[in-house]
Amino acid sequence: MAKLISAAELRELAGDSKQVAVPTGAILTPSAYDLAKEMNLTIIRQSEAEQPADKARSGQKPCVSEVQEIVRRVVDKMTKPACANPRLTHVKAAGIVLEPFDQAPPGQKIKLKDVITSREANLGAGFMEFDRSELPWHLTYDEVDYVVEGTFTLQSGGTTYTCKAGDVLYIPKDTKVVFGSPAQARVFYVTYPANWADL
Repeated sequence: MAKLISAAELRELAGDSKQVAVPTGAILTPSAYDLAKEMNLTIIRQSEAEQPADKARSGQKPCVSEVQEIVRRVVDKMTKPACANPRLTHVKAAGIVLEPFDQAPPGQKIKLKDVITSREANLGAGFMEFDRSELPWHLTYDEVDYVVEGTFTLQSGGTTYTCKAGDVLYIPKDTKVVFGSPAQARVFYVTYPANWADL
């Protein structure tokens, strides 16, 4: 059974190097391939004999049933829906009250409100507001942002994106960003999966 390598595992294997050695039969997840492109990594395929795996060091080889069980658990986790019973949901604007974001850095005026969660859907959604503030963040999920009003900025990989009302941003999983606004901004966001914080 082939080893499945996620983006997180690939990042760990890479460290500070631009070359990553993976077993010959290993399968990289789509997010791992995206990360390899983003980090400009060279993937080197090596036989198991050349891999410094714990099992190889100890002289033991995992049995087929152990490997199959690990792969089954990984696949189950990756394909399990966030919501067992998604349902049509109508959120009325009058009921949306944004609250101070408890994970904002000290002194930063950021408000947030989730309006769709894993209780209702496989996608999450909500609103965030910035008042001359910034929020460093590492996304462990995919996100789409739609700027409702104001000027919204996103810094990532040495580039700053300045967005106005009507602009849309897509941010892939495993991206480090700094959200913010030099004045004020209101943004509608959609996240996938909705239960990213539980994973």
